[in-house]
Amino acid sequence: MDYFTSIPWCATVLNDPSIILFTPPCRLQVDEHGNCPTQDQLVRRTFHNSDGIPHIVAFHPKHCARSVHAPSSTKGLRFLVDSITLMLDLRSGLNGYNGGAHGGLIATIIDEAMGTLIFQNHEVYKEMEERKEAVPGHVLNMHGLALFTATMNVRYEKPVGTPQVVLAIASLDRIEGRKVYLRVVIQDGRAKPLARGEGIWLSVPRRGGEARNKI
Repeated sequence: MDYFTSIPWCATVLNDPSIILFTPPCRLQVDEHGNCPTQDQLVRRTFHNSDGIPHIVAFHPKHCARSVHAPSSTKGLRFLVDSITLMLDLRSGLNGYNGGAHGGLIATIIDEAMGTLIFQNHEVYKEMEERKEAVPGHVLNMHGLALFTATMNVRYEKPVGTPQVVLAIASLDRIEGRKVYLRVVIQDGRAKPLARGEGIWLSVPRRGGEARNKI
């Protein structure tokens, strides 16, 4: 966090009182029992070095979690948290043939942002269950539910130079049956879009769990 707050525009974003900071799954560490919620090795370990992506932080708007009891303004199911943002410090070890961040790396960041949105919704949903707080009917029931990337499309709009701090903003588009449609935009510190992605994630019951959504 100290690294990002030393950069003026990053500090402005992170000091906004309307956001909630959280640790993204790609930066979670094993606990004292050797357990970790994620099996991720690529972003959590391989890219976690001074020449890769040494710093990542995540946040989402407070209003996402606060407004779930309000009537839904859109038809269909929604998330408890509709949008999250990853702030990533990209270094030159991620460069491709032409000297900018590799296109495959950009696609990885887009997928990681989508996965982080899913992960955080599981976490917030679990917290509500532990507090025995009722989840509104228009919110996707995450109990016993796993989601996996089915398809993803990426549009590269501008070269992503390194070193550079970028934002990857993932948001829910819509939910149709088992299909969850997500969108991501990667932008620089001046809010200029660098790449965009759309993905479809499929929901399936976890082993030993039971999905209770009627969708």
